[in-house]
Amino acid sequence: MRRLPSSLRHRKRYIAFRLIAFKDDFNPDKRDVALKILENLISLFGETGSAHSGVWLEYFNGEYGIVKCNSVALDKVKMAITLLNEMDGVRVLPVILGVSGTIKKCKIKYLEVFKNAITTDGIR
Repeated sequence: MRRLPSSLRHRKRYIAFRLIAFKDDFNPDKRDVALKILENLISLFGETGSAHSGVWLEYFNGEYGIVKCNSVALDKVKMAITLLNEMDGVRVLPVILGVSGTIKKCKIKYLEVFKNAITTDGIR
């Protein structure tokens, strides 16, 4: 399979987010989160509007996650993430931590640093 030239491919962006649940023992599954994001994307923009977004849930540990998408669909995917409000009957609050061009920088900048700040400040 031949790859497209770099001028025809879309650049990728990585969105770091956090799901705050209003129930202590709530631990959503990676597949459920991915399906909810895709469901929101399709309900907002339709199948043709979300077809070229390239959404993929790269990482999710029950609270923090990283979504990969094309740069042209960045705003659409951010809206779909922020409209997550309920999963498995539990209310959730999504918080977008930031956007990066590489997954490595996204993990370092938004996930690891943010986790260390929470545990050292005693906010959790």
